[in-house]
Amino acid sequence: MFKPVLKALEKEISGAIALSHVAQVAKHHRIQASPGIRGACEYAISEFHKMGIDAKLHSYPANGKDFDWTSLRFKEWSCDDAWLKLIEPEAKYLARFAEKKIHVIQRSISTPEGGLTAELIVPRNKGEEPEDYEGIDVNGKVVISNGDVHRINELALVERGAAGIIYDGMFVRTDLPEGTLDDTLKYTSFWWTPQDTPGLGWVVTPRTGRELRRLVAKGDPVKVQGYIKAELYEGYLDNAVATIPGETDEEVIVIAHICHPEPSANDNASGCGATMEAARAIKKLIDDGVLTKPKRTIRFTLVPEMAGSYSYLAEREEDIPKMIASINLDMVGEDQDQTGSVLVLHKTPDSFPSYINAVSEAIFEETQKEFKSIGGNPWMATFRHAVGDFSGGSDHYIYTDPTVGIPSVMMIQWPDKFYHTSDDTIDKVSPKSLAKVATIAATFAYFIANAGEREAPWIASQVASREKQALSKMVQAAIDKAAIYDVDSYKVDEVRDYLKEKIEFDVEVGIKALKSIKRIAPGCESTINPLISNLMAEAEKEYDHAMKILEDLAEKQGITEFPDNEPEVKDEPKGADLVPVRLYRGPLSTRPWMRSLSPEDQEALRQLNKKHSITHGGPSTQALYWTDGSRSISEISKLVELETGSTNLPYLVEYYGLLVRSNKAEYQNQ
Repeated sequence: MFKPVLKALEKEISGAIALSHVAQVAKHHRIQASPGIRGACEYAISEFHKMGIDAKLHSYPANGKDFDWTSLRFKEWSCDDAWLKLIEPEAKYLARFAEKKIHVIQRSISTPEGGLTAELIVPRNKGEEPEDYEGIDVNGKVVISNGDVHRINELALVERGAAGIIYDGMFVRTDLPEGTLDDTLKYTSFWWTPQDTPGLGWVVTPRTGRELRRLVAKGDPVKVQGYIKAELYEGYLDNAVATIPGETDEEVIVIAHICHPEPSANDNASGCGATMEAARAIKKLIDDGVLTKPKRTIRFTLVPEMAGSYSYLAEREEDIPKMIASINLDMVGEDQDQTGSVLVLHKTPDSFPSYINAVSEAIFEETQKEFKSIGGNPWMATFRHAVGDFSGGSDHYIYTDPTVGIPSVMMIQWPDKFYHTSDDTIDKVSPKSLAKVATIAATFAYFIANAGEREAPWIASQVASREKQALSKMVQAAIDKAAIYDVDSYKVDEVRDYLKEKIEFDVEVGIKALKSIKRIAPGCESTINPLISNLMAEAEKEYDHAMKILEDLAEKQGITEFPDNEPEVKDEPKGADLVPVRLYRGPLSTRPWMRSLSPEDQEALRQLNKKHSITHGGPSTQALYWTDGSRSISEISKLVELETGSTNLPYLVEYYGLLVRSNKAEYQNQ
């Protein structure tokens, strides 16, 4: 069991040491493929060496042409200076790179030598549509917008000759008082592909943006002067990789992304600090004889988010079958009182169930036992915490893609009101949070690195117990929903049909999670088979229980007969019966793929996302996880609905069509 390991690590791990690493990493301007991120990686490698841990810089040519699976290696970028001034109707600085690195749109190119002087114009709406520029002279002007900077670059700079962009946007957080982030800068970046014509721009605060818009609205000329000295060039993308060797060639991986603009303390210098302290503590306890050398190697990868993991896995593709588990630390150091965050453990997707969900959750729960209530029970925690279903958006979603096959959980503090802004500073980082996460990650990595036949029964019991708890909770939620309404209007048969389908789905996920234990303990069949039978029997009991309660609810309203529900037959969109096959490995890196499409298909994808209000992948991430060449789009859509509670079949049909037209997928039955 992991508890002795956790207790030993708790005593050794220091939040203050982790915080010192966060402070050092945060001093670097860590844009993916840049001198700044290389400096941060070199710092981490030097510190690993001081711990007695072997560490190396893994560098990959970043030339804007080569790919790791579908991930483009963006060119290296450096910026020496940038500033923006208002010169008419008054003179004052609006942005200075020397003050805050987020004052420039990252990966901007240089202004003409000596800078530029131009009139400021405001397009209609966000400036993301051609009609937003009708009747407006854009040539040679600077455009202010809070829209998609790539779209503004294409429409205003490339097609209409604008000189540059001023971005004044901010994340919309309805839970924050209006004006909370008025004097804050949003991290904004270009991501150039070979199909792009690079442009340039600056970032100002929402308050400054409103002031500039008011001046333009008065009708008098508003002029700005700007300067950027920057360079895009063929360079390198760098990862820092540290290794605590095991007795076998199998391995467990701890991931943290090391990129983002200076300071970006919680996102994600905090993940790096927690990872480095986890590594130090494990190594120290091994050296002191408190812990034995692990059976499996433990690797610690500090990478440019997404791109670094793509490169690392593509580089070691033949070793992927030996990578048995991973944990991703992303934004983990938050001072919860300041950021408003919750420490969340996110599990693997239902398309790739794993025993590591139960193991990580058990460790997570143990660290919540900080003190007992006044009556002696129960144990309580002094921090906000939750366990969540799968969520993408960080390096773990590459590892846990079923085509890669490395189960990965993520720990993150969310929401953080300073996310991707200039206010993500070191004073918002808590040594207590860092120590907590470092302890969880170190315990997870060391326990999994040693887990085998001996640990399998306990792991199996944890998996089975948690699957049954989740099943019971889901059934009760359905009953709760039915009890809110008159049973007559809600239709008992609808609940009955839903529960039957959902229970069957959840049981299958649970069975796969139990079977995944055989990856580390091939001889555990006699342990897991009875647990599988028990899980199936419990599912039947839960269903029978639910039906009895639903009938009782109806009877209290005088309903004693339940005619069979006739589900509404919905016409499926044309193509829903097609069976897609993915022709690439790992998740699809979206922007390089989108820019590789024909102009017509690029616009079709943009309009498709706009029509269905898709901003961050929508149902496509989980849908592609379920795409194994045996299921139709309709079947995939249903699985997404059972997993997440919602889906969008018309969207998916069109989305897969775009994948096929761009040779990223093909249809099995055509």
